[in-house]
Amino acid sequence: MRISASFLFLATTLACGEKSPPQRPQQLPMVTVADEMAALSRLHGIAAAEERYSLEYDGAYATLPELIEKGYIGDPSQGKLSGYRFEIRVAERGFQATAVPVKYGVTGKRSFYVDESKMVRGADKAGAPASSADPAL
Repeated sequence: MRISASFLFLATTLACGEKSPPQRPQQLPMVTVADEMAALSRLHGIAAAEERYSLEYDGAYATLPELIEKGYIGDPSQGKLSGYRFEIRVAERGFQATAVPVKYGVTGKRSFYVDESKMVRGADKAGAPASSADPAL
């Protein structure tokens, strides 16, 4: 008879008087930091794609679906990557791209922002989007 390790852990925990096994953290801090770094990298990619699009389309900027459609960036997760949600707002003479943690405190604490200046900004916004008023990174 084969007994699984998780069954033994549960049996040992219950035998020691604990009512249930200890709760595992939702995500390790190292993974959260990695998600933030991936979001920053993605925003740099969006800024580069917007610059290319602007050069090819007479100063115009593109939405996220347009950049994906043109093949300037990939979007395998339909706007989400590594626990972040990405949005692009297009203005007459620019764009504003944001990255917000999908699950604040778990997939990331900081929100990020970039525009046509290519200056990435970010701060702990408690799950709200970052803006041009936030500190440069």
